[in-house]
Amino acid sequence: MPHDRFFLDALLDKDVSLTGDELYHLSRVMRKKEGDRVELVNGKGMLAEGVISSLSKGEAKIHITFSKIVEPLLPPIHLVQALPKMSHLEMVVQKGTELGASHFHLYPSALSEKKELSPNQWKRLQTIIIGAMKQCGRLDLPSLSWGFPPLEGNAYFGDLSPSAVPLKNVSLPATIIIGPEKGFTHKEVEELRKKAKGVLFSPYTLRAETAAIAALAVLANNTIYTAHDSKLGFSLHQHLDL
Repeated sequence: MPHDRFFLDALLDKDVSLTGDELYHLSRVMRKKEGDRVELVNGKGMLAEGVISSLSKGEAKIHITFSKIVEPLLPPIHLVQALPKMSHLEMVVQKGTELGASHFHLYPSALSEKKELSPNQWKRLQTIIIGAMKQCGRLDLPSLSWGFPPLEGNAYFGDLSPSAVPLKNVSLPATIIIGPEKGFTHKEVEELRKKAKGVLFSPYTLRAETAAIAALAVLANNTIYTAHDSKLGFSLHQHLDL
């Protein structure tokens, strides 16, 4: 876990300023002071190293000494999540970020107990995603959007029917669609089958948050071993110390 890593949505070159929540984390939580070295990420693949040149109540100025851009370690994975309870949704975006989801699409399905998110809840989810990105060492920040997206390419949804294929056989990049706690309605399944393929996450019925996490874990694991002899596979094994 990178202990001295902070997020700044900006081009990380020369001198930058850290404010808001990240400043609070730097000065109050991590107790950093002038002269300390830190790392900065911007969520767009850039990692920078710098030195705190000045620190005040409202701003930390950081002089950048080195920066580089790193490509994502996994192909794009879109997670389309029907709204579950807020606590379960927080777990989905946190663990989903750690497991490589590149895009989160949130929408209210027919059986979702929750139908919308308040501005504060939306901000909290974004904060959780940023924290998870920093914690797991990612340099690309997953996007968070509202609404069911157009389905193109490899699209899959959780399905317990006999026709469902194991998730391990899917191809990436991919879109994975997860229902709410009460599942999809029959009508929703019929609509999904027009543009997506039913896949089996487990022989048992999983909770909404478990299904999302399980699906992403399997896809990440598949990518590691499928790409074992490629440059991507080498980077992943090296990164995970396998």
